[in-house]
Amino acid sequence: MKKEELLELGFVDTSWTNQNGNFFQRIQFKINEYDVIQFYEFYGESVVEICIEDEWVNVPNCKNITDMKNLINLFS
Repeated sequence: MKKEELLELGFVDTSWTNQNGNFFQRIQFKINEYDVIQFYEFYGESVVEICIEDEWVNVPNCKNITDMKNLINLFS
């Protein structure tokens, strides 16, 4: 998935750089006040997680923008 595609869906870029200068890319979609979907790169692999009631769950079968749209529809 491309960052631009996710931003068009309403995701927000929440990337940051730590005190050692390491950049971490993270893009999040807020479902409601407490629940969120996030996309990030981890050692060259794309990772999608969803947080429901303070519990993070990996969503390994979310591989493309259509899957992401379905995930948003499922939890919205």
